[in-house]
Amino acid sequence: MFNESRETRTVRDGVYHLSLQIPEKEYFLVYDNVSENIALEILNHYLKIHQDDGEPQNININYNRNAHMINIEADLKYIGNAKKH
Repeated sequence: MFNESRETRTVRDGVYHLSLQIPEKEYFLVYDNVSENIALEILNHYLKIHQDDGEPQNININYNRNAHMINIEADLKYIGNAKKH
């Protein structure tokens, strides 16, 4: 996984939101383009590693060339689990 990524999580009106920021230099070592399919792959892997049973929805990926960052945003849906938030 990406060593220099930054994660931010928020909850608003009961909706859990995850934001990942990945430096372009790390991202482009693994992937050669920016797409929602890649974002979903990254999110699923990321959540699995962190033992998080959230299901990513409303996925958005953006390449900020000025900041040299790949930004992935998604809502996380938790279905039928016993998590206490």
